[in-house]
Amino acid sequence: MSSAKSNGKVVLVSGINGYIASTIGLDLLKKGYTLRGTSRSAHSADALLKGAYKDYVDRIQMMSVPDMTIPGAFDEAVKGVVAVIHTASPIDFSLKSWDHFVPIAVAGAAGILLSAYKHAGPQLESFVLTSSVAAIVDPSKKPYDFTEADWNTYSVAKAKEQGEEAPSGLLYQASKTEAERAIWTFRDEYKTLAKPPFAISAVNPGVVVGPPVQPPPTASSLNETLRPTWAVFSGASTTIPPTIGSASYVDVRDVAAIHVWCAEHPTESNGQRYLMANGRGTPQAAADILRKAYPDRKEIPVGEPGSDYEADYGWPKGGQSFDSAKAKKALGREFVLYDQSILDTAKVFERYL
Repeated sequence: MSSAKSNGKVVLVSGINGYIASTIGLDLLKKGYTLRGTSRSAHSADALLKGAYKDYVDRIQMMSVPDMTIPGAFDEAVKGVVAVIHTASPIDFSLKSWDHFVPIAVAGAAGILLSAYKHAGPQLESFVLTSSVAAIVDPSKKPYDFTEADWNTYSVAKAKEQGEEAPSGLLYQASKTEAERAIWTFRDEYKTLAKPPFAISAVNPGVVVGPPVQPPPTASSLNETLRPTWAVFSGASTTIPPTIGSASYVDVRDVAAIHVWCAEHPTESNGQRYLMANGRGTPQAAADILRKAYPDRKEIPVGEPGSDYEADYGWPKGGQSFDSAKAKKALGREFVLYDQSILDTAKVFERYL
């Protein structure tokens, strides 16, 4: 039985078994919403239902969407919901060209938005897209303080220019940019005909860290942004792992909270982007934090303590930084600091030792 009273409202979260999405789902359930989650496979969310979501099974609806790029893939899933939170992305890093990589991401975002517009119903209030800091940051700009007004046109141009030679990381950045642009293009085009009767917003997180609500059965199944922390904590890596991107970190609990806030505040969030990056959190910083917290774990690599991050895990002077003031104002608080994220994650990881 549910441990929170139902509020009678249904929210759709795509890619529900994902790291960010599963945290969003738990937040929604705790608030009394009925959660409708989609995933590629009907059984891929079984672990959630038996684990983190077990107290809320009477308010959970799971639906299978095997291929989100097919037109109308979400037509049934959107019916009757008050909000759509689209976290799923059909990215396949084995694809090596613009034509095979970027249009797929665009089709996924545009497709669910069109389904919402046509089939959700008049009760729909919000559409929230999980975008990325990759859609904002221009790697060529240093020093620079990025805000929601910035767009990563650099990676789009470079990916087109390099064609078949474009690396998957560059294609990923371009895909996140173009997928988010697709929802704003949709909004602008429909304004001239009939303004979408629901709010549209985007969340642009950096490297997401922090404890998963439903840890996978083995550490080998951890998502990409958690693997460096596990590699350090477990001693699987004898050296400090490389940083992911610019190492601009944000806690998964903050990312989930702003998604829910956008869904619940359609008037304020409509037409807005929310950049979420709290500072520079590196694997070296994680190692330093974990060695102090777990002095008996001699397996944790030492590296060069304190060498590539600030003492407060903030932005280094003379480099790139990100202004997340808008998201912090919306939540009415500061974000979780890197050391707390790492320690809370390590507590979850103890099961794997």
